[in-house]
Amino acid sequence: MKYIFIMNQNAGKAKCEKILPNIERECKKKNIEYEIRYITKEKSGSDIAKEYKNEENVIYVAGGDGTITMTIGGIVGTKNKLGIIPSGSGNDTYRAIKKLPKGENTIDLAKINDTYFINVACSGLDAEVANNVDIVKKARIPSNQIYNASIIYTFIKFKFKEVELITNVKKIKEKYTILSICNGSYYGGGFNIAPKSELTDGLLDIYFVEKMNKLRMIPLLLKVKKGKHEGKRKIHKFRTNHVEINLDKEVTFNVDGEKVTDKNFIIDLIPKAIKVYNDDEFVQNIMI
Repeated sequence: MKYIFIMNQNAGKAKCEKILPNIERECKKKNIEYEIRYITKEKSGSDIAKEYKNEENVIYVAGGDGTITMTIGGIVGTKNKLGIIPSGSGNDTYRAIKKLPKGENTIDLAKINDTYFINVACSGLDAEVANNVDIVKKARIPSNQIYNASIIYTFIKFKFKEVELITNVKKIKEKYTILSICNGSYYGGGFNIAPKSELTDGLLDIYFVEKMNKLRMIPLLLKVKKGKHEGKRKIHKFRTNHVEINLDKEVTFNVDGEKVTDKNFIIDLIPKAIKVYNDDEFVQNIMI
């Protein structure tokens, strides 16, 4: 068994180049055979992972949540295990994985249209905050204030949309503030949207927040940050394994750091769909 490191040089202000010597040091220390591979315009993380489809390795993704999302399609259906070197800006997927027992774990995956994801697919206020980060980054704002600036920008620009949401336990057709489909717990760099979710329970946690007064939006996000929003007025939570979403106009779901845009979405929970490898000590030694 080898460790394959798929490196995204564009993630997290070029963290990959900084940690490369640490990867080589830790692998040599543990006498682990390893390969370093780089994502390019011509070859995605998924393309690289597929090259090892007939082997049984740990495929470490060194990048952010979006890099993981764009790589796991090449691991699903193989004997390879996903490892994560959290080298992006949010690293929410690693927050979920490191809560698992040490070593190999088999977890559920979710799929929105053709895109697999581990943590959360969201639309509405929270998704637009994440999507607008790219706009805010163009301004001269300190890096540690970019997300807060995006919240303010989104608060000003936000427009409510009506959605038809169909599941086997509930149907809703109305305007919404937040719609989050959760397999894991975290998004937005540590916002605890689904504090009771588990990656191995075979269910999605759905959070539907009704249209609300804009003045209540920022306090809502602060509650979500701490995982204290459940049971609050206008917030509906239910659990299922299949969701259909229909809108009159295209919207963009933020899906673990990637964007999926459409008017119609089908989201399914796929139980025990991928193996992940959790070795936080090894990872922390690399991130030093």
